[in-house]
Amino acid sequence: MLNWLKKYRLTILAFLILFMLPFAVVLAKGYSTIRDFERERPLERVTILDRHGETIGVLGESGRFVPLDQIPDALKNAVISVEDKRFYSHYGFDIIGIFRSLFANIRAGKIVQGSSTITQQLAKNMFLHPRKVLARKFEELALSILLETRFTKDEILEMYLNSTYFGEGAWGVENAARTFFGKSVTELTLGESALIAGLPQAPSAYSPFQNLERALKRREIVLDSMVEAKKLDAATAERVKNEPVQLQEATGGVGRYFIDWVTNILIRELGESSVFSRGIRVHTTLDLEMQRIAEKVFTKQDNQGALVAIEPKNGYIVALVGGRNYKESQFNRAVMARRQPGSAFKPILYAAAIKDRWQQNTLVEDIPREYSGYKPENYQDAYWGPVTMKFAITLSLNNAAVWTLNELGLNKMFNFAKQLEIPLVNEDRNLALALGGLTEGVSPLQLTSAFVPFANGGVFYSPNPIIRVVDIDGNILIDNEPKGKDVFTPQQAYLITDMLQAVMTDGTGKRIPVEQPVAGKTGTTNGNVDLWFVGYTPDIVVGVYIGNDDRKPVEGFGGTVAGPIFADFVNQAIKEPSVEEFPVPENIVTDIQIDIFTGLLATDRCEYTELESFIKGTEPTRWADCARPQVNRTIPKLTPEQNPPPIEPTPELPEEEVVPGEPFEEEQPIQPEEPVEPEPEPTPEPIEPEPIQPIEPEPQPEPSPPTEEPGPVPIEPEPQPTEPETPVEPVQPSPTEPEPEQPFQPEPAVSEEELEQNPNQ
Repeated sequence: MLNWLKKYRLTILAFLILFMLPFAVVLAKGYSTIRDFERERPLERVTILDRHGETIGVLGESGRFVPLDQIPDALKNAVISVEDKRFYSHYGFDIIGIFRSLFANIRAGKIVQGSSTITQQLAKNMFLHPRKVLARKFEELALSILLETRFTKDEILEMYLNSTYFGEGAWGVENAARTFFGKSVTELTLGESALIAGLPQAPSAYSPFQNLERALKRREIVLDSMVEAKKLDAATAERVKNEPVQLQEATGGVGRYFIDWVTNILIRELGESSVFSRGIRVHTTLDLEMQRIAEKVFTKQDNQGALVAIEPKNGYIVALVGGRNYKESQFNRAVMARRQPGSAFKPILYAAAIKDRWQQNTLVEDIPREYSGYKPENYQDAYWGPVTMKFAITLSLNNAAVWTLNELGLNKMFNFAKQLEIPLVNEDRNLALALGGLTEGVSPLQLTSAFVPFANGGVFYSPNPIIRVVDIDGNILIDNEPKGKDVFTPQQAYLITDMLQAVMTDGTGKRIPVEQPVAGKTGTTNGNVDLWFVGYTPDIVVGVYIGNDDRKPVEGFGGTVAGPIFADFVNQAIKEPSVEEFPVPENIVTDIQIDIFTGLLATDRCEYTELESFIKGTEPTRWADCARPQVNRTIPKLTPEQNPPPIEPTPELPEEEVVPGEPFEEEQPIQPEEPVEPEPEPTPEPIEPEPIQPIEPEPQPEPSPPTEEPGPVPIEPEPQPTEPETPVEPVQPSPTEPEPEQPFQPEPAVSEEELEQNPNQ
């Protein structure tokens, strides 16, 4: 061994020098930084501005540096007990604590315990960028050692308590005491001190304003830690656990949910120290006038919910409402709530099909089927058979949507939704995805952002409320130029818009009174728990969500509750629309009359038609038999179990309801730091359905969508009369099923009250 060491001594020495050299550089840099550091730094204000330079709010006005001898012993002991029990016995880093947390994390199979000391946390907060990389941990360790040599333990604790972020814009213990309890830190009780001591680990998750129950559970952990550290007796801890909490009433003002969101982003990107010590000015995307309109419109609601408004040309968030009343609840539902989108998710499915070169007249099958035990249902068990894709989304037909996803393929749908930053998980790879049955749900911000490419020609922007951040010296700390990514072509985007306009003129959004060109989709989940409307004009994309935190049903549907809020906001916010209609890109042909049952050219002789748009070269060139003047077409006499009776061209439609079942079971709201894991039923496997031929006088395209964009079919010079084919045999329901009501009758007209008795969207 000695001979080996002698032989390789120079190699070993070189290796040690190379290993220690970076640490020496960091130490030298850290020494210079800490030498010039002032322990009692003043708190600088953070000014948050809207897109026009108008002040929205100011953070950090009520805080001050508090000497350690003025901070209650209860608060000091609580912080040390829960954050760093060995604070007074280590030298900046705790070897025992590192191994203890390592074993705990290995045992749990995940990160359940950290090992950073109070000194390390101070080094991170005061001097380092919050990015989680190995180099930062290396710098953190070096700075911790230097802090221990430069300052006493009490001075380090004093700096930590005055520089830590406690949530809700509160930087330092004095600001935290005033924010949460409306008093100075010197007046805090034991229970209040324990609650504040538990906040730094996850300020937004443990905020008593946003989740009091979770904050109180965290307080219990702090009190138990104090007992374990022998800073408190068990009897006193139990007594304090049962004490009620008297919180300071949250302040109101315009844009408070938005300000909270921006604050959390700033701290994540820059760190607590940079945010509250550099006098920064934050230029945001918010339009203060639109924000005031949104809050005025939304506060008329009896239920909770959220509203998000985005400018499609750049992805700027111009208005955001996270709840009915900020003073009543500070939980930001626009950003943090995860709820089931229901049929408001269907446009993403059909957009994926359009991206895969399906067309508006591609036939999709609205026929009752079972897919490996999963059996979706239509409203009142009424099925249309093969119909065009545009007609299927206009009436929001559930079985047509599931059939489409089965034919398109789960991977294509899944990958496209990921491009729109919809937070899908592997458990979402099932056919319930077609109807918005998501495992973890989606936030109003995420769903609204997904509609932006429909409105702007196919460009997706990640939602970000900050344009630029500048410090007091004019240094640019954050510069967010809009950076979009193309997810489909302008022509494909227009085809989606054209279909969603039909929803507003002939479908479930017909009764929403918007005074300008509009496209959108309604959504109502099982039991009227979550109501949605997401829509857009050429100038703005707006998502409205209505739903109670306790899952109590809401009276009404997406089209009758969320839709009017959308209309009220848009009509006031966009007083002068930029254009009279959605612009039509080149190589698009519009207003081609199509028979909904065959996808072929039609005339007024056909009873069921719609106007469709096509990319040039893909429009049909053959005529449906109903369009031929010599043919007196016979409409099949279908039972209600198979197809609804004839309807008016623009019927009054009820909302469709998500099919009950495990994929649609509602989960509890997912909080930012502690998602709830659902337990869905086994995922149904897609199967190949038996194709059913549509009514057509001559050979037609297969009902399955094309995998390649079809070319034009030559026009026959002079169509000859043909005999009508035998109608399709009606699809009979199971004899054990009750006969459903007919959903649509042209005479007498169905009243709006009758329609609202059965939601289906």
